Amino acid sequence: MRNSGFIQKVYEKIDKLDHTKIRGIIAELSTEKELYKLVFDSMIEGVIVTNSEGKVLLINRAMEEFISVPKGRLYSQDITDWHFDPEIREVLDSVLSSKEKVLEREIHLNRTDKTFSISVLPLLSSGEPEGHIIILVDITEKKTKEIQLRQAESLAALTTLSAGVAHEIKNPLTSIDIHIQLLKKEIAKLDEEQSRDMKNLLVIVKEEIDRLNSIVQDFLFAVRPMSMSFEREDINAIIEELAEFLKYELMEKEINLVLELEKDIPLVIVDQKYLKQVLLNIMKNSIEAIQENGEIRINTQVNSDADVVVQVFDNGGGISESNIGKIFEPYFTTRKFGTGLGLVIVYKIIKEFGGDIKVKSEEGRGTVFTITLPVLEKKKKLLTYEERDESQAVNR
Repeated sequence: MRNSGFIQKVYEKIDKLDHTKIRGIIAELSTEKELYKLVFDSMIEGVIVTNSEGKVLLINRAMEEFISVPKGRLYSQDITDWHFDPEIREVLDSVLSSKEKVLEREIHLNRTDKTFSISVLPLLSSGEPEGHIIILVDITEKKTKEIQLRQAESLAALTTLSAGVAHEIKNPLTSIDIHIQLLKKEIAKLDEEQSRDMKNLLVIVKEEIDRLNSIVQDFLFAVRPMSMSFEREDINAIIEELAEFLKYELMEKEINLVLELEKDIPLVIVDQKYLKQVLLNIMKNSIEAIQENGEIRINTQVNSDADVVVQVFDNGGGISESNIGKIFEPYFTTRKFGTGLGLVIVYKIIKEFGGDIKVKSEEGRGTVFTITLPVLEKKKKLLTYEERDESQAVNR
């Protein structure tokens, strides 16, 4: 490889070189340039290089794909005039105006639903800034694995503690419940005026015992191995059955339920009772999240891998960005009387099916749960199928 000193020496002696020698040097430099370009375009990191005036000098193939730029479109353009994603634009405006550097700042692009790490560094020549180098790294898979690992570790820790804790709680609850029944019999012997207040207090105690017992049951369900009976099931039929089951509750809360179910969808391999529990849990969450003018939409479709996808949308209050990564973790809840185990159970069931579940939400705009379920026989993607844009669906 030639260094810059070699180029300078050639330049100084060019008048003394014959044409053959010059052609050879140019051929070598051209080969080296192509090699540099090949390496630059083969990087998995997206890179843009600008000069001191903010004009784009270089952009590699990865960056063109990340920001959806036609090849060569950015060259020689002022970077401040380019329509980047707003999340990138915010970082660039801040850095280029302040002339400070950014190292591995995490950003999430709503357009692509991907997470990136962005760095903006000064391009130095002899200690003086000659422009900037902007580096974008796709860390979506890394973030997903981190979340999955955290969830798996949480479930493992929960399993370790479950048997002893559940046993120690459940036994006293059973004993208390028995003694309440005995107290009721004794109170029944008293006259009505004497027993009225006692009966009311016992009702409250019984309700609290039942609530604690429900928490213990959820706890055990979340950590015990599941015994499943897998069958080929019609997902559309299951959704329609649940819609009928929740009809009166939805009417009472003035929530409109819209079903957008793809016809002739393949059968999924699931345990029907557990799948119903998953969908019922998610729909109940949606119902609780909606305040007024509510709508829940459920659609089914087939994705590019020929698996069945179920999406549950609501226009409720949404989930904050700080909480979105925690919702499948044990004991995390934003509800006053929630146990924090409902979505843990949902996550566990879907994983037992060999499927996947993701959530996307915008605070104040709504939430969408996306469930992917395996089918018995893969089929080719239909040419007429168009994948839906979740970000637009949330805002619909």
